[in-house]
Amino acid sequence: MARHVPTIAASLCALAALLSPAPGHADDARLAKGEVLVSTREVAGCDLPEVTAQAVVDAPPEKVWRIIDDCNQYKRHMPRVSASKELERKGTTIQCEVTVDMPFPLSDLTAVTQAEHVVGPPRWSRTWKLVRGDYDRNEGAWTLTAFDAAATRTRVTYRLLVAPKTLVPNALVKKAQLSTLRDLMNRLREAVK
Repeated sequence: MARHVPTIAASLCALAALLSPAPGHADDARLAKGEVLVSTREVAGCDLPEVTAQAVVDAPPEKVWRIIDDCNQYKRHMPRVSASKELERKGTTIQCEVTVDMPFPLSDLTAVTQAEHVVGPPRWSRTWKLVRGDYDRNEGAWTLTAFDAAATRTRVTYRLLVAPKTLVPNALVKKAQLSTLRDLMNRLREAVK
């Protein structure tokens, strides 16, 4: 059976409503050591699971937020994004168009999404849903909170549920989710240096 590629996960692994529950003490220790934690959750009515990645970035949330807030720069900071631009900004509602570079022989995928931004402290978030594009479903969220009391490190949570209109084998979907989400977090860490 083929499944839809989670392409934005494979690219933005860049870019819905609620977050996963806060990790426990054991997860905090792993995050503090630099691990990227990836989990999945089945969603009723959807062929693909929702994917969540968590990591700690060694920068204050405000600095990390500048990257998440500016979709014009996603091509520069997010894996597999070949084009990105902000189409409209009205208060805390932002509409962006992002194109994901797919491997041959698949065609690139483009989505226009509408996001709501919450600017902290104590929490910064970007929650989006699909407006139109090469997807049946594309929704997710970035959430940033201070990881330490001094707010010098940021807990980054990225949640994504996508269903592109392109089919690929299940094994390829799983590989793309795991490798690209880790790459996404590592590129975010590099971007704030």
